[in-house]
Amino acid sequence: MLVVVAVSLIAGGVVYQRFGGTEGIHYWMAERALNGVEKHLKSKNRPDGISEEQVVTVFENVREKTQQRQVDLPSLYKVLKSYQTAFHTTKPSTPEIEVFFQELEKTILKDLKGITKE
Repeated sequence: MLVVVAVSLIAGGVVYQRFGGTEGIHYWMAERALNGVEKHLKSKNRPDGISEEQVVTVFENVREKTQQRQVDLPSLYKVLKSYQTAFHTTKPSTPEIEVFFQELEKTILKDLKGITKE
């Protein structure tokens, strides 16, 4: 029994380190949430005025920045939650999805390289 517990703790530690600790787990969870909303939007809720390519492009961009840890996580969670709350059972209109895409892209942090402190 003690060996099983020890092996489980070691495996848990390895997984924890693999994800980058607590911060890494938060970004991993954000990416999973992005995947879920994207799948829902593509499969059931995409309005006729929005192409699947648009959906994929926006989500790929945000996902890439999430992997690079260049998103504001609280804002990203808020935007994803607002989509899930508003459109879980109803189909959004094209303007509503365009606003959602704008809000999603606003969660990407601007590149601050080259800006000097005065």
